[in-house]
Amino acid sequence: MPWSSAEKAPPALAIGPWALPSPFLLAPMAGLTNWPFRRLALQYGAGLATTEMVSSVALSFRGQKTLRLLKTDPALERPFHVQLFGRDPERLAEAAKVAVGHGADAVDLNFGCPARKVVNSGHGAAILKDFKLAESLAKAVAQAVTVPVTVKTRIAWAPGWPSVFDLAPRLVDCGVAAITLHGRYAAQGFTGEADWEAVARLAAHSPVPVIGSGDLTTARLAAQRLKDSGAAGAMIGRAAKGRPWIFRQSLAAFAGMEPEEPSLAERLAAATVHARWLLEEMGPRAAFLLRTVLIWYVRELPGSAALREAINRETDVERQLESLVRFFEAGRFEPESGAEKGPL
Repeated sequence: MPWSSAEKAPPALAIGPWALPSPFLLAPMAGLTNWPFRRLALQYGAGLATTEMVSSVALSFRGQKTLRLLKTDPALERPFHVQLFGRDPERLAEAAKVAVGHGADAVDLNFGCPARKVVNSGHGAAILKDFKLAESLAKAVAQAVTVPVTVKTRIAWAPGWPSVFDLAPRLVDCGVAAITLHGRYAAQGFTGEADWEAVARLAAHSPVPVIGSGDLTTARLAAQRLKDSGAAGAMIGRAAKGRPWIFRQSLAAFAGMEPEEPSLAERLAAATVHARWLLEEMGPRAAFLLRTVLIWYVRELPGSAALREAINRETDVERQLESLVRFFEAGRFEPESGAEKGPL
């Protein structure tokens, strides 16, 4: 490890000039972390919400469909953190310029997505097979824009391959301002358990903030992982689906307080607001996405399977919401037997 522990970044999480209000962040998720989802997470206390990954090729050509992925509101989302993927340095640099031109306050490079379609095309986690390429990509973007550049990655492509502990110093030399480490090998996908000891090891020596990611399924676990690892932040992904309050709860747990459980009224209100915002963004097409999104908010409640069937039969958002309201008005619900108390 070429860094000394004395160079460890301060505990407050800042990305370049941006001091974040919370160390608990919303992870980028393909097809999910659109502006309505990010807005809701920020409203519930997320310190940062990253866009879903955006193709550098498509963005560099300024396609309208791709530009819609950059929808935000500067009054509500600062810093605006845009994640890009690509393997052509010039194209990635151009895409970063386009993102900044559309309001991005920081640009994240995806070196960690393990999805087969992404990896087979040489993108995402496949970048970990070629550290020279990773360096050229990071350097090209850092030189092309004046906003902070961050990287989200994994431990290595697979055991025995060169690891993030070798790559990270090189990325910092290229100008990278923060690194998010998902504690798995790329070849693992999402199997096995995330290695937070790897996060702690990187955080102990890195001169830039290290953000940990992987298996943060509850607020208490997110708070504990952040404390134990010494990371500057913790990035929550799938556990935030239908649980935007997990960011508020994680802050409470980190402070040693009991996380407040959402009431049924709060669950319904959050689901309704999420649906309304999606409808504003997508129009009638929102009904197809809401077949999944609305179920997020009730998945731990008895009877949710019947609600799923009712919502899946509908192609109209208003009727989907009517089904959701009827579900909540039917009576009080408790978590399924054996489940952890509350969606923490």
